[in-house]
Amino acid sequence: MSWVHRTSIKEIGPLPGFIRLSKRGAMTSGGVPLEGGYGWVVVSVLFLQYIIMAGIQGSVGIIHTELVSETSYSLSVIGWIGSLMIGLCTMSSPFISILTKFIPCRILAITGSLLMSLGFLCAAFTSSVPVLFLCLGILPGIGMNLISFSSIMILRGYFLKILPLAYGMCLAGVGVGMVSFPPFYVYLHVTFGLQGSFLIVSAICMNSVVFSGLTIPTRTQSQKKSMEKGLSLGDLFDFSLFKSYTFVMFVTGHLIFNIAYAVPFTYLPIKGEETGFSEQSSALFITVLGAGSSVGRILFGWMSGKFPLIRKKAFLVVMVLSTLSLLPVSFTSSYSLIMVCSTIFGACAGIIHTEIPSFLIGLIGIDNLPNGLSVAYLQQGIGSLVGIPIAEAVCRRVGDNAAFVFTTVVCALVLVLFTLSLYLPERKPETPKVPHILPEVPKPEVFVVTMAETGPTAA
Repeated sequence: MSWVHRTSIKEIGPLPGFIRLSKRGAMTSGGVPLEGGYGWVVVSVLFLQYIIMAGIQGSVGIIHTELVSETSYSLSVIGWIGSLMIGLCTMSSPFISILTKFIPCRILAITGSLLMSLGFLCAAFTSSVPVLFLCLGILPGIGMNLISFSSIMILRGYFLKILPLAYGMCLAGVGVGMVSFPPFYVYLHVTFGLQGSFLIVSAICMNSVVFSGLTIPTRTQSQKKSMEKGLSLGDLFDFSLFKSYTFVMFVTGHLIFNIAYAVPFTYLPIKGEETGFSEQSSALFITVLGAGSSVGRILFGWMSGKFPLIRKKAFLVVMVLSTLSLLPVSFTSSYSLIMVCSTIFGACAGIIHTEIPSFLIGLIGIDNLPNGLSVAYLQQGIGSLVGIPIAEAVCRRVGDNAAFVFTTVVCALVLVLFTLSLYLPERKPETPKVPHILPEVPKPEVFVVTMAETGPTAA
């Protein structure tokens, strides 16, 4: 932030409690300098947490395949495990958004880590599919959202101008997890069996408890939380967001995109095995998808901070590439071509997910980010929840290759919605009025004096 003209603190009076000026004139938040400091530690641990969470989500297709082979249930039933995990990872965001107003975000993140570990631990001792829905779907899904949502709220206390870059660096862990975890999980399954692999994943999730303990909020965020007790429902969520048609179109597009995004994680390994490739070779499709996601998030996050004027156009170009990237998979049996298509789609999808908070800030303002992000994550969860069942129903009627045509059609619709939401005139929701910093200057009093008209004295 820069001042329009030089002025002294005495002239403008006291600043709001959350803003201070350092000796060098840099804006700070609660005594913590923006754009760095301990925020880089938070970025580092979030990067590690996303490796774990995204690695587990990226292995969902492999888990589905193994459960189908070891149970009497079809993929249409087993697929709900992954749908619940990925869906609840974001669908529970409105509820968690409210929790962050009363419970410290670090406590929520630690609780989420424990839920993830508990779910896989219990899954190792049951073969009941309904119980597996709870252990592998519901508990890890809610746990992941507790980690990701609360940690992002902490992150925004340390960064402002380079928030897209910091967020992109955190989400780069998604790509690393997708690259490293699926082949590692295949190794675990081959070596230790289904139950043994679940026990080891549970132990890995316990590492996230330590990482969550390091996500310390700023002093201002802690003070703000203590002031938010006794709020009403209207104070907890700003329903005026839905008066903004650009916001509604944007989050609707986000919902539809996640219907398409859920499909490749299940159908790329299936495509590989049906084409004649081994299970390990087919798992590499998810690996390169994650690699593309990791690289795309960092590069686009850097570019959006460096060249903000072209960010919208570049984002839509990325959306076009994501629309077309998986279409050739339906018509090819080339291993290398499928690898290239998976990489391109992963890079584009990673960029799209990374830029969601930044574009929400542009549409509704940074003060409304927690509410807007909770809605966007809810929509993301709904899309992830129904994506695989919808694709499975389409493929049952048309064939497995139709999954990638379905993805292309859905992404084309998303492209239209994103374009309209970003380029139509914006109508931001009303925000509460902020008290004036400048003291009010009393209006000058005006006195009207009426004087009797006098004429010259008569002679």
